[in-house]
Amino acid sequence: MKRMFEELIRHKVVLFDGGMGSMLIAAGLGEGEVPESWNLSRPEAVAEVHAAYIDAGAEVIQTNTFGATRLKLTASASGRALDVTAVNAAGAELVHRAREESGRSGIFVAGDIGPTGQFFPPVGILTEKDALDAFREQAKALEAAGVDLFLIETMYDIREAVAALRGVREVSSRPVIVEQTFEKKPRGYFSLVGDTPARGIEVLPAEGADMIGANCTLSSGDMIDLVSEFRNATAVPLLFQPNAGSPEMEHGNPVYRQRPEEFARDVERIVRAGANAVGGCCGTTPAFISAVHDCLVHGR
Repeated sequence: MKRMFEELIRHKVVLFDGGMGSMLIAAGLGEGEVPESWNLSRPEAVAEVHAAYIDAGAEVIQTNTFGATRLKLTASASGRALDVTAVNAAGAELVHRAREESGRSGIFVAGDIGPTGQFFPPVGILTEKDALDAFREQAKALEAAGVDLFLIETMYDIREAVAALRGVREVSSRPVIVEQTFEKKPRGYFSLVGDTPARGIEVLPAEGADMIGANCTLSSGDMIDLVSEFRNATAVPLLFQPNAGSPEMEHGNPVYRQRPEEFARDVERIVRAGANAVGGCCGTTPAFISAVHDCLVHGR
């Protein structure tokens, strides 16, 4: 599978799936409920989301394991009751099942790893050891469950991104993608803790990332210049997954107003700017991925 994915990236623009959290909220995920818990309590709902993205044309499907490190789960009362290995194994199994039931070949299962939600000093007290232990434990569970590759995403601190990457590399030789998340400022793009794209471009491939990029925070339009900045600085394969615009709060939930067609037009520009793979993040749905698929495959 490693060679198959690397060959795919070399020969075409690869389409990843879109948002999971917003889809589960639409399906009834309650306030304070851990999204990853649905891998065990509502597996049919999670599987339906995966199946919808496959039907939309996605070639890489991310497991519903974004917050399934021990550090992230134990930050909430409901999460503390969950077993890390069980949640991650179930997340991978649901994508495997959706792939099998689709009958489509060429679908890859990406083990999804998000940030712990904690901060390194001087802001917080997260240590490199605790971060590494948490990411290694999650990666080991996903590796055992047979994911085809790993997607480390929404990283706002390069130190945490490196800890996650090292944790994966200690247990797996599968392809690893690392996406940071940036805000667009008057002076350029910066992460929450002040990291620049240049820092990630320098550090992450040297630490063993096969592919790098960015996701979340930015709208599709605001991400285009970021892609150019990455591509002008590196020949490493790139993945970008923007949000569906900026959210507005309604009844306590974020609502995204961007339309799939507008998103797809922006993603076309992201591809022209140098992306090797694209997908969606917060607020995107199978309709967004379908629109991108139509643009990439049919030019419409």
